[in-house]
Amino acid sequence: MDEHLMDELLVDEAIARVSALVDAGGEAFLRGEFPSAQGLFDQAVTAADHIEAPPHHPDVLAVRAQALINRATTADRMGDHPAAVASFRAALALCEPLPEPAGPVLRASALVNLSQALLHTGDFDGGRGALEEARALLIAPDGGAPPPGSDTADLLIGCLVALTELTVQRERWSRAYELATESLDVVLRHRPELAGRPLMNLSAIALATGRLALAEDFAHQALTAFQESGTPAGTAEAQQALAQLYLRSGRTDEARSLLDAAQAFFERAGMSHQCGIGLDLLGLLAALEADHARAAELYVRGLDRFEKSGAPVAAAEVRVRLAAALHAAGLHEESEGQLALAQAAFAASGLGLRRAQTDYFHAALLENRLLSAPAPGPDSAAALLGRAVALAVPAALAIDAVRFTLANGSQRERWHQEIAAPAMRLAFRLAARAGAGALVSQLIESQCAGTPLVGAPAGGDGPAENGMPEDGPALEPPRFLEPLTFPNPAPDPAPAPAPNSTPDAPSTDTFRLGAALADVAADAGLLVAPPPRLVLDRTGAVALEPYIAEAEARYGGRIRDARKVRTW
Repeated sequence: MDEHLMDELLVDEAIARVSALVDAGGEAFLRGEFPSAQGLFDQAVTAADHIEAPPHHPDVLAVRAQALINRATTADRMGDHPAAVASFRAALALCEPLPEPAGPVLRASALVNLSQALLHTGDFDGGRGALEEARALLIAPDGGAPPPGSDTADLLIGCLVALTELTVQRERWSRAYELATESLDVVLRHRPELAGRPLMNLSAIALATGRLALAEDFAHQALTAFQESGTPAGTAEAQQALAQLYLRSGRTDEARSLLDAAQAFFERAGMSHQCGIGLDLLGLLAALEADHARAAELYVRGLDRFEKSGAPVAAAEVRVRLAAALHAAGLHEESEGQLALAQAAFAASGLGLRRAQTDYFHAALLENRLLSAPAPGPDSAAALLGRAVALAVPAALAIDAVRFTLANGSQRERWHQEIAAPAMRLAFRLAARAGAGALVSQLIESQCAGTPLVGAPAGGDGPAENGMPEDGPALEPPRFLEPLTFPNPAPDPAPAPAPNSTPDAPSTDTFRLGAALADVAADAGLLVAPPPRLVLDRTGAVALEPYIAEAEARYGGRIRDARKVRTW
């Protein structure tokens, strides 16, 4: 036999062995057996590295890249995010010389999965760049969608779901609605059995914008979708998300059973990141039951998981709740230390609104200290009060500014009632307690000022700058919860049932209901502009000017429009 032909046969046999390992790992991954999958993918990578072939043999490069992508995806699911990022980047380097169609498809696969790992590490800009590049590779030159059932269609679905998750992380809810409904539509047309992920995103968006009943409905649908598609990891994640909703509404017994079931799966599957989320939620459950020592213990364990996984934003969210438990135990210095570390992580990832909510929470803890126990002396009490005012007023202004980014009027009203109004009341209380009469009057003036519609004629003395910039920093509702600031949401109106759907309808009707509710979730409204700056007198002094400047500098979003309006 020809020596060259013999070499080719040996290479083909080696590629087949690697492919078999990759396939076996993929089957273990789908069963939720992540440690086994990781072991098989490690073997595949090692075997691929030892294939003796010319340096740029396309089939060898492709199988090496696929093994690396699968190993990295599994590492990300198991919570080793830095290792996942490194493997994805190695796979991308291998994809560079590959011809079409394999090269672009493999590259898009690596980019979509890389984005998830980057989100976990807090690199939101990197995640966005990876997804934009992947989407450009997956969309046909004529803008058409790929054919149903193709690998490209599956990747496009993953890309849209990941883009939605990124937008949720960045707390840009109007864009999140658009992407969530688009991804659900694509899933229903191409792969209805994958509906769980977009439904989970819709649930997260509804929860963050105050629509608890709608969030719960979506979470139940996601759970059903994962169960019917035989996806155990997705089922456990949906149970965890549903438990968070039950905690929000005070249904602690129902939350506990779901959290225990999900946590048992995650521990068994070696999913460190999801274990961290579960420990965090179990800590929140303990805090709601006033067992602050147990809550602190669980938070510390969850924090350890996130830090080892390289997930700084998730760790920071746990630190905020850990601060509450430490405060309840009278450990005020330790509590403030955790808040400072959380703020540093949020600032590093450009999450301005989470910084504002953390400042608001910090101010509430300081107020609690002033009310619950006498300070050592009048200077100490005055210092605490001064710090609380300096934190509460800019934070309240930033949190209140969220409603100008929401297009739906009912969403704006709910956000105002449930989140912004408590923050503003805290600012009023602290200003009044400090005897700052001018500040109180300016807060009143600011709250009484109207808000124009975007595009409406603008009065006043300055140029009109209506609306919020599309790509600029956004001040939107925070995602994380803590036990001292749970709102009491008004009940959502019951959504209309989907056509031809019944309680016993098959899964297709469940997904049809999901599409109908997605339309409800993305209901359009009238955009409003940020309010103008209020000129107090003929000297040109602007109400709350130093606090507005502090909020815009600290949190990175626009609190007031550039227009100026006289108040006399």
